Amino acid sequence: MESLSKHFAALARETFQRHGFASEQIAAQWPAIVGEQLAALARPERIKWPRAVEAQKHKLGGTLVLRAPAGLALEVHYEIPRIIERVNQFLGYGAISAVKVMQSGELPPAPPKPKQRSPEATRAWNTAITGIEDDDLKSALSRLALEVAPQGPTHSAFSTGEKSGFEPPPSSSRKLP
Repeated sequence: MESLSKHFAALARETFQRHGFASEQIAAQWPAIVGEQLAALARPERIKWPRAVEAQKHKLGGTLVLRAPAGLALEVHYEIPRIIERVNQFLGYGAISAVKVMQSGELPPAPPKPKQRSPEATRAWNTAITGIEDDDLKSALSRLALEVAPQGPTHSAFSTGEKSGFEPPPSSSRKLP
């Protein structure tokens, strides 16, 4: 029995080369190359190679064309040096010398859903900050605490909870003016 991946790779290689990709792995491995956050903002469209015969032969000096949602294209534009560095590092040589960001009419990706917090951790943090009387400050501290330590407060020497094993600072009997 023969696997389809061998045939698919040959068909995909032709299609990718038609769009200028030196390696189909750039499109396939895009999140691994530039990172998950940047991959969510833009995707590779094609590579334009210069008309010079020497550059085409060695696949040098190409322009990577990316497609990004209209509202996020500027953010992608700021990451161009990092994109060039990472793609060239992935390929193993300086194939890409420029990046062009094209805006698309797509909507930006939906923001990630907030993480579900356990009710026990929420109650534990609310009891840990009972000494604060300002309601706005108390709710802000509770949200911050749940982001920093979603499992609830800990009581180790490195936590912000009670400190055990420490003596209070010595008090001076001298009065300062």
